[in-house]
Amino acid sequence: MKKLIMTTALAAIACGCITVNKNDGGESNMKMKVCKDVIHEKLSVSNNKVTAQDEIHCLFGFICWGSSATHVADQTDDLFALGMQVKAKNGAYANACDSAKCDQLVGTRYKITTEDYFVYAKCKAEVSGYPAKLEGVEVFTPPCIQKAKGCCPKAK
Repeated sequence: MKKLIMTTALAAIACGCITVNKNDGGESNMKMKVCKDVIHEKLSVSNNKVTAQDEIHCLFGFICWGSSATHVADQTDDLFALGMQVKAKNGAYANACDSAKCDQLVGTRYKITTEDYFVYAKCKAEVSGYPAKLEGVEVFTPPCIQKAKGCCPKAK
């Protein structure tokens, strides 16, 4: 019986500790689709690269705390998912936008480090990218729509 308990305890300790480093490219499309490829955002992009980070702690996979983000900022992932990596990425993105005083980041790169134990997990996300400010919108009519007759009016 003692050997069984020792073997089980050793297996739980050996299998419960996982550390993952992941480089993740974010949304890098400067002309985001707003309305069926017709209206696009005009962005002014800065040449100064900005970096920020955020950290999330999670207990039992659903009790999460520790983010320093004050608002939802990232538009690339499902923020209502239970995954703490999504929440950490959003926090890092929000912190980067706050520190650069910009509307969004262009050319984002994420570095995600996850330390996953049996009941406790910690996720740290670092984001780097170029700050962009929204200047307005522009109407863009693709060539296939411009050549179609009577399909839809041409944008000016």
